[in-house]
Amino acid sequence: MPWWWFLVMTIIIGMVVFQLWRNVQQRRWDSQQPLHSLWVTVSRRDEIPITRPGKENEDLHTRYRYFLEFTPLEGGESRRFQVKRKQFNQLTQDLEGELTIQGSRLVSFEAGQASAQDSEGQ
Repeated sequence: MPWWWFLVMTIIIGMVVFQLWRNVQQRRWDSQQPLHSLWVTVSRRDEIPITRPGKENEDLHTRYRYFLEFTPLEGGESRRFQVKRKQFNQLTQDLEGELTIQGSRLVSFEAGQASAQDSEGQ
């Protein structure tokens, strides 16, 4: 095999290892953060197909990534999370509830209305 083949393989393996390292570091950082809850509304739902080169005509087995965007009721920046299909299907747009996050990770979403007492205490 030519020498450049080993160089290309080394670069590819290096990129994979670097991405895995970044994912582990992000999870570790998220786990060290405190839980934070806030009242939000589901402001956007996105169902994005995962396309593969050469597979454009196979609609039968299309896979999707599911995203939910939450906007704080009391103002602030919206947050977008990738979720599993089951959770995506359970939540509708404009649904209000309590979002619990830890770092950049969505921990839970409990549908419900913010009470006046909760709003005053925040």
